[in-house]
Formats: sequence, structure tokens, C-alpha cells
Amino acid sequence: MPINTAAASTSNGLLLGTVIIYAIAMLCYACDLAFAKHRVLAGATEPAEVAVPELVGAGGGGPAARGPAAAAGSATTTGRNRPPVDVVTSKPASRWPSGFWLRLAFSLTCVGVAVHVAAILTRGIAEDRVPWGNMYEFIAAFTCMAVLVLVAASLWYRAYYMGVFVLVPIVFGLGVDLTVLYTPVGSLVPALQSYWIAIHVTAMIVSIGLFIFGVVVTTLYLIADRSQRRLAAGKPSWPAGILRHLPGPAVLDRLSYRSILFGFPVWTFGVIAGAIWADHAWGRYWGWDPKETWSFITWVVYAMFLHARATAGWRGRRAGWIQLAGFLCLMFNVIGVNLFITGLHSYAGM
Repeated sequence: MPINTAAASTSNGLLLGTVIIYAIAMLCYACDLAFAKHRVLAGATEPAEVAVPELVGAGGGGPAARGPAAAAGSATTTGRNRPPVDVVTSKPASRWPSGFWLRLAFSLTCVGVAVHVAAILTRGIAEDRVPWGNMYEFIAAFTCMAVLVLVAASLWYRAYYMGVFVLVPIVFGLGVDLTVLYTPVGSLVPALQSYWIAIHVTAMIVSIGLFIFGVVVTTLYLIADRSQRRLAAGKPSWPAGILRHLPGPAVLDRLSYRSILFGFPVWTFGVIAGAIWADHAWGRYWGWDPKETWSFITWVVYAMFLHARATAGWRGRRAGWIQLAGFLCLMFNVIGVNLFITGLHSYAGM
């Protein structure tokens, strides 16, 4: 297969430009946290749930809040009927970002993700195939998906506050991808030359992007929940200065849950598609190859997380720790298996 060297060089330059744009956007998000005055009231969309220490999962049933604060919230109006309010102007907040630094950061994020997509497309043009046949291409793809999730969540849920926290691991991951894991353009090995790569691997890319966003939000939730409890007990909390710019723990918990709720079915589909592809390639649906095994372990842990969210005694912090465990299994599956374990999927490794 002839290699389009011009497209390959263009892809490399675009991906490097993507890292630079994301890094600048990350700094702008940080400046917004440090200097901006306009803020959407934390948890204004769900006042009753923010007031309670014990969280109730979306769709989980049961009372949303207990105690005087909840009663006061329910006596007036529900959060779903009251739009978020700007802290400074006391007027309904716009869905679009407000403030110079936040507008600049979000605009750069949108430009960065457009350049990111262009880098992936030109890589595919250079190779005349789906551009995720090795770790370098795979990481470039799922980091792009994670930023797309950030953009979508920012517009749909006004989650602009997540920008700096999501872009930190993305910039780091792309930096390692460009410097350590870079792989020159080339043809797919025979085992990957199948239309199933566009089905199976694409599903994994979409779900991993959602899981990355979810674990970042969950980490913030666990920090915010611990800080809230320490402050309630009259103890100092070092993250309190940053957390005052974020919604309450209940809003973070719900946002994380929704990202996993979208990502888990896609991961399930990806595992099933991988099994069908394995039957076509190797003559069996499942052989407990290390990659298959850890994909299943990851599926089980995330299923435990969703089950915990449906169980009253395991919502909140306990479910959050289960999700962190699931993400660690996911990262070992994506990186650790390729680095340290030899199996049938080794051709897609480093």
C-alpha cells in the first residue's frame, strides 16, 4: 500500500498543534478559576439534592432530600423548573460561557478538537485505512473523544468548570503519545485487516472517552464531598478555595453517573463486537486472552458501579470508589496489558 507522506507529515503537525492549543486552553480555564467573577450558582439546577449529604442517583427512586434545607427547596420550586442564576447579576445564566477567560478557553477547546479531528483524518488518509491500528493512533483517538465529551457536557449541562480538570490528563496523554509512543504510518497487520476494526475499536474509543470524563468528575466529587464534610465538622479543607467555583457534590456525582450511563452500553457493545471479530479471525468467540480477560473485568467493575448506584446504601462515595477501580482496570487493559503481557492482541501494542 502506498504511503501518503505529505498527509502523514500534516497529521503529525496537526497533532502537535492540538497539544499546544489544548495547553493554552487549559491555562485559560485556570485563569478563569483564578480571576473570573461571573459564576453560575453551584447546584442551582438541583437545589434540593445539593443540600443533602447522602446522594440519590438519577432515576434511582426514593426521596431526593431530607431535612429542613430540602423542605425549603421543595416548598418553593423544583430545580428543573428554575434555570441557573448568575452570582453577580442575579439573572438567569446563559447556556454559553460568560467571562473573557472562560469564553477564550472554550473557544480554544473547540478549535483544538477541530484540529485534533483533522489530525486523525489526515492520518487515515496517509495510510488509506481506519486510523487506529496501534497504540499511538488509539490514544490520539480516545483523547479526542474525551474532549468531544467535554465540549458536549459544557454546552448541554453548562459544565464549563470541568475544562481545566479534563484537559490536564489529555495534554499529558497526548504529550506521551507524541514523544514516547509515536509510530510511523504503515499498513495494518493481516489480523487487523477487517471491517470489524471500524466497529469494535470505534466502540471502545467512544466508551473510553466517556469513562475518562466520568472518572475526572468522580475524582472531583470525592474531593468535594470530603471537603464539605470537613468544613461541616469545623475542620480546615485545603481544596475549599477551588471547590467554591464548582457545583455541589451531588451535581458532580450525577454528571459522572450520566457519563458512565452512556459509556457502559457502548463498552458492552464493543466487547460483543470483539468476540464476533475473534470468531472470524481465530475461530472462537472467547479464549481468555489477556486483553479479553481485562475487558471483561472492566465490564464487571463498571456493572458493579451501576448496580451500586441502584442500591440505596452504596450511592455516593462508595459507588465513586468502585468507578475509580473500574477506571484503573480500564487503564491496565489499555496500557498495562500491551506493555507487560503477551497475547493475541500484542500486534496492536507499543
